[in-house]
Order: sequence, then structure tokens, then C-alpha cells
Amino acid sequence: MTGIFFATPSEKCTRYWVLSGFSIGTGILITVLNGGAPRPALLIIGNSILILGVVLQWSGIRAFYKKPLGYAGWIIAAIFFVVYCALLLQEAPARHRVILLSAVMLSLLILYFHEIWTSQKRHTFASMLSLGAVVLLGIDYVFRFSIMAFKYAVSLPTTNSLLSITLTYLIPTAGTMLLSFGLLLLYFERIVADKHHLATHDDLTGLFNRRAIVAAGEREVSVALRMKRPLAVAFVDIDFFKQINDKHGHHTGDRVLVEVAQVLTRTCRGIDLAGRYGGEEFCIILPGMEQDDLPVVGERLVSAVCHHNFPDAGSVTISIGLATLAADERECSWAGLIRKADAELYKAKAAGRNCYSMAAVNRQDLAATA
Repeated sequence: MTGIFFATPSEKCTRYWVLSGFSIGTGILITVLNGGAPRPALLIIGNSILILGVVLQWSGIRAFYKKPLGYAGWIIAAIFFVVYCALLLQEAPARHRVILLSAVMLSLLILYFHEIWTSQKRHTFASMLSLGAVVLLGIDYVFRFSIMAFKYAVSLPTTNSLLSITLTYLIPTAGTMLLSFGLLLLYFERIVADKHHLATHDDLTGLFNRRAIVAAGEREVSVALRMKRPLAVAFVDIDFFKQINDKHGHHTGDRVLVEVAQVLTRTCRGIDLAGRYGGEEFCIILPGMEQDDLPVVGERLVSAVCHHNFPDAGSVTISIGLATLAADERECSWAGLIRKADAELYKAKAAGRNCYSMAAVNRQDLAATA
């Protein structure tokens, strides 16, 4: 974790995790050096720093999932400190302190499990490893709590039995290492996902970039031919975009691109794929779309942009070229399909813009352009 922190010091989660590791290590060291002796100051400092480290790790998990700072963990830590001090002042038996520590650790581990389980959109090896480590630690503290509650003194930290050593040191150490490794893998998974997103998405609009939309188009054409199902594509161009840039500035032009992208995404179906083809041009792949349905799609897209409020640019319209691949087509290429849509786009512009033009795909024409 320390290496990742120095590599990415701006990441809030790694800062929490480094502080957590330092705190947990320091707390365990103080507790071990105390050797079970009744030294109230060392007991309070060691166990409080240990709990602080656990809460910091929970805060790091929340930061990793882009959540605001939570208070539940800190409230639990404060309650632990007050009750632990009270137990020492009352000279309560050591098992009472173990029961308290076990209960607090269980509460914090439940918070861990909740954050990872509910925040992870798709559970991966890293998330399952982290959850498994949390469960392992939880089982350990359940045993410790149960044994102490039923007064089986064999598990006291001051004893040297195998059960005591296993519950007090071996399982917590193994669980903590597995959890740290799991969180580290989660972080690496996010880095890989971010790299993939940057490679396939347009930075400005968040849509697929040209390379990704072309790859998706070629894949959809192949699927459509194999499954003998229809496919359509919409080629979209923002009308008079250069004038928007010249009149209002490039910042406003960028805002128009972003808002048009958002309107197109909202208007399309969930299975449709939208991408920025370049400049002010967008491409939308429409799997399973029949030619008879295209007029509705074209009208809906044109109307959605035309009626959208662009605060800085005034009225903004689009022109659309639509082309289809019929279900009975036997050979085709993405290049041929997109050329048909591009040709229809020019027809829409010639017709006065703020409209759409469509054409069915002819097999012989496409074969010639492949």
C-alpha cells in the first residue's frame, strides 16, 4: 500500500490505507510489547490505535468507492475508547476487555462487508477475496467473543495455548494480509478499467470514440449477418457547428457537444451504441432496427435535440443520415453501411438541415465498397 501511495499520492483511499496499516501495526506492536501486563496506559494506547487503524481502513474503502466520509466507524471507535477506559478504571476482568474488543471489531467488519458488497457493481476475484477475508476475520472474532462470554479462559491473550495463539494472532494476521491484498487487487482492477475506458471512450463526451464504435460496428454487422437480423446505423452531424464555435467560443462549442451527446444517449434504446465519430459527427448503431422503424427514430432524435435548451448557444439542430442492413442480406461490410449513412447525411443537409434522410442498403452496392 505504501508503494501505491507514493505512486499516486493524490488518491484519498491510498492515504487512508497507508495510515491504517501504520496504525494497526503500531497498535499490535504496543499490545505485544505490553505482554498482557496490567498497564492501563499501554492498553488504552495500543488498543485505541488498533481500532483507529481499522476505522481508517473502512474510511479508505468508502473513499475508494467515491463515497463521502462516514461517521458510523468513528462513532464506534469513540464508544470503544470510552467503554474501554471505564473497564480499566473499574478494574474489570481482562475477558471483559476482550469481549468489548471482539464486539467492536465485529461491528467494524460488518461495515467493511456492507461497503464492498453494496458498492461493487460486478463482483470480481478481488472483491470476493476481500469479502472472504472480512468473513474470516469475522468468524475469528465471533469465536473470541463466544469463548470469552462463556468464560473459557484458555483463549485469553495472556495464555500460550494453541487455540489462544490461533485466535489471537494467526487468524487475524492472515485475514488482515488477505484483506490488504484484496484491496490492492481492487485498486489495480480499477486502474485497468480506467485505462480501458480511456482507450475506448471520448474524453469530452464520454461516448465511444471512433476506434471503439468502428470495432463495435464491425462486430454488429458480423452478428447481424450470422443471425440474419436487421441492423441500422445513424450518422449525426451538428448543423452549423463552426458558426457556434466562431460566435460563442470553443468552450461553448464543447458544451454543445457534451449536451448533444447526452440527448442522443437519453433518446436511444438501451441496446443502441452511440459514439463520437470525429469533430461534430456522431454515430449510433441500432441493432435489430427494421427499416420501417427508422422514420420514428430519425424524427425522435432530430426533435429531441431541436427542443433541448442550450443556454449558451441558443438553438442547436442536427442532421441525420440513416442506413439499414436488411435481415436477408448475405454479405456486407461496416464501411459500406457507414458510407450509405454518410451519403444520406449529405442529402439531409442539402434538404435544409434539421432533418433526417434514410435509405435501404443494397447488397450489390455494399459488396462493391467492401
